[in-house]
Amino acid sequence: MAPMANISLSEEQKQNLQDLIQSAPELIVHRARLILAYAEGRPTLQAALQAGISRGRARYWKRQFASRGMDIFSYDRGTVSEGQEANDRLYEVSEDLVGRPATDQTGGTESSPKAEVPYPSPLPAIGVLADDSLAEAGRKVWLYHFAIMLSHEPGTLRGEDNEELHDMRVATRRMRSAFDVFGQAFDPKTMKHHLKGLRGIGRALGQVRDMDVILEKARLYQDGLKEPERRGMDPLLGAWMHLVEKKRYKLVDYMQSEEYERFKHCFNEFLQPAQGEMDHSSLENEITNRVRDVVPVLVYSRYAAVRAYETLLPNATVSQLHALRIEFKKFRYTLEYFRDVLGETASKAINELKQYQDHLGELHDADVACQLVRDFLKRWEEDQSLQPINMRVNPETVVSYLSFMYAERHRLTVSFPHLWQRFNRPEFRHHVAQAISLL
Repeated sequence: MAPMANISLSEEQKQNLQDLIQSAPELIVHRARLILAYAEGRPTLQAALQAGISRGRARYWKRQFASRGMDIFSYDRGTVSEGQEANDRLYEVSEDLVGRPATDQTGGTESSPKAEVPYPSPLPAIGVLADDSLAEAGRKVWLYHFAIMLSHEPGTLRGEDNEELHDMRVATRRMRSAFDVFGQAFDPKTMKHHLKGLRGIGRALGQVRDMDVILEKARLYQDGLKEPERRGMDPLLGAWMHLVEKKRYKLVDYMQSEEYERFKHCFNEFLQPAQGEMDHSSLENEITNRVRDVVPVLVYSRYAAVRAYETLLPNATVSQLHALRIEFKKFRYTLEYFRDVLGETASKAINELKQYQDHLGELHDADVACQLVRDFLKRWEEDQSLQPINMRVNPETVVSYLSFMYAERHRLTVSFPHLWQRFNRPEFRHHVAQAISLL
């Protein structure tokens, strides 16, 4: 996403903002300081600190100034601190975030452990071979996605492109799913330790990414509205922007923590040849753990886990459909891990599975959005009841958005059985069987 252009102010506008800083209510003073800071060319973090607000609110008011100009400073003396401040309280920043200093985004601290082995760079392919042991294949899979994860660290820390965070999160998901496939070839205690580290970074990334997606969809909905309905979405979007900002702070803290540095160091050491703890209890175990021997069982186990939902589908709940989405994802990832030895028909099956997974993902997002809007409206109602009658704000636009999301959730739910019929056709099973036959 391209950054917004710097703000330009006339000398008259600058003087007007200076006057507001001297005489306006506190909320207006924050905005005036922010716009002046942007006009001086300051980046968002510095402008937010200078204004005394969060970065999320800074970006919000910058967009508002770009569309509304000096109107964002309009107020009725004596009422703004009671009425408008009440609405802003839905998404104001807490004091511990306002004065927070900029963090060093180099990815480590002075006391963090240093990796003895260089971290990997992204590879052109996973490189699994049919005669690899399960442990060797697992290391290749983890190393491939670990390198991708690390390559997106700088962009995730900068926070300028949401796709950096998305790609980093996807890499952690693939590594976590791989534990179910390859974990049996290693010592359980060792694997538990590494899985804990992956869950930590995956959880921190996921909390930001999930809200980013929901917020972006709400913005698209707002863009399709006409004035004044468009402004009716501002309180909801402001609240969600503040929530994203808080979660992003936590993410940056985690990525710069010693705990995360230790995980990366230990996992990188584990991925080096001969560092894992494979169970070589017998020659028979070594033979039967070859990729060509175990992949058919692994793939069809994933297929069976998906098919098990067939009896539930006629009356499936949204939660059950979300669980099915996870099984689709595990099935798809398993095929991707072994793509190098399964051939082109595996790619066809992978592409299909992605369609089903994406459909159910959209359904899950819609369901979560409905819950978030309901929670917001509950807080809105509680807050508005404390305000003078003439200062209360109509939530009609937000209620309409909730209705829209309910309709979207319904559409995605009732249309899924058609996709299931497509998945369940003989041609798909043929693609999987043909891929397995190459082993």
